[in-house]
Amino acid sequence: MIARTSSPTVSEGPAAHGASPVDLALVVGSRARMAWLMGALLVGIVAAGFWNYHVVDGIGRDVIAGGTIGDTSALAGAFATRGAAFGFLFAAVAGLAATFTACNCVVFSMLPGLACSTDAAQGRRAAVRALLAFVLGVCAICLPYGAFIGFLGGEGIAAFNERAVRLARAQAIFSTLGLVMLAWGLVELGFFGGLRRRLPVETRRVLGAPSSRGLAMGLLVGLFAIGRPFPVMADFMQYAAESGNPLYGAAVMGVQGLGQVAVMVVLFALLVGIFGRRLAQWTVRAPHQAQILGAVALLAGGAFFFYYWGLAFAFDIGRWGFRLGWYG
Repeated sequence: MIARTSSPTVSEGPAAHGASPVDLALVVGSRARMAWLMGALLVGIVAAGFWNYHVVDGIGRDVIAGGTIGDTSALAGAFATRGAAFGFLFAAVAGLAATFTACNCVVFSMLPGLACSTDAAQGRRAAVRALLAFVLGVCAICLPYGAFIGFLGGEGIAAFNERAVRLARAQAIFSTLGLVMLAWGLVELGFFGGLRRRLPVETRRVLGAPSSRGLAMGLLVGLFAIGRPFPVMADFMQYAAESGNPLYGAAVMGVQGLGQVAVMVVLFALLVGIFGRRLAQWTVRAPHQAQILGAVALLAGGAFFFYYWGLAFAFDIGRWGFRLGWYG
């Protein structure tokens, strides 16, 4: 048993309706929370250490992109001949191709927190609002980033897409995102509870609302597009920049942003559509358990990002499967 207080403590205030996070420090023992923390970190680090980027990048490049639009490196400079309309298809494929890469797979760690934050009193409507807020957050980052790419133009994007620059950008952005996700997961798991309790009740309610959480998650995922060093993404950016049009760049980058979360959105819709009522009832009956699930997912995703893009690159302590000769 991990609960150490009576149920009235859990159900006080808006948390009873899934609208505000529970202070897990009040309902879950410190040893149990530390065990969840250590387990989540271990899962994230092991996944990062054994990540086979050749396989996942190859699926996106050769299977998804190659099987639909062809060799993206040959298409990168073909805006003049392929035209603007093709760029939207290129954008969708580039986003979808990045789904399971090391710079995007962590998007699935957002799924438990998003799905379990629904309000039982409003059911699927709250889930839809959370999902729309999530998509809005993604677009809020991708649209201005696309405009920036359009402003760069063909010549400017060449320097921006240099391999060394792409990797440095990825390391900086994903390491930072990893730390943000770790901090968020720690707060969700009941650590630093004093900081949360200092906030006014209304502020905690607003920040803990499903739509607010969905928006925050969407903003994080939107930043994935900026850090992504995936060659297919670089080819797409070259194509978009060749237009020299910021509005066009924003439009196609927005489509790319939707493509990178398409699989997660479908999974979310299926999860809520099939188990929505049960999920909502569960979040009311045992809100601390739903919050633990979301916190663990955030911590595992943050650990993956920070280890893979930060520690492993900085200290050459990654690529375990390659070092052991498992991946050839």
